[in-house]
Amino acid sequence: MRKALLSSGDRAPATLNAKLIQSERLLTTAEGLPNRPWFEHLIYAPGFYTGYGVKTIPGVREAIEQEAPVRKSSNRWSAVAKALQSESGSSRCATRELAGSK
Repeated sequence: MRKALLSSGDRAPATLNAKLIQSERLLTTAEGLPNRPWFEHLIYAPGFYTGYGVKTIPGVREAIEQEAPVRKSSNRWSAVAKALQSESGSSRCATRELAGSK
């Protein structure tokens, strides 16, 4: 995507910014994180016990750290996997759009 963006110069489509915003939103969940529904990002958030210290992939990481039942942690893995698949598709779409803007 970086190469496509650099080669597009100022001819990048006007919709690209909206696509980038949407791609970030694909990494969130309306349900929020366990015990903290106000934190919706699946990839990073403050840790449950660390205050403002960041946790990467917090739902999964904290399930492992707290030795949560496999059923609970597998649901969290599934949510993260789905979000990353959606993000991948969004990035490919934006790259194709940039490459076509030459």
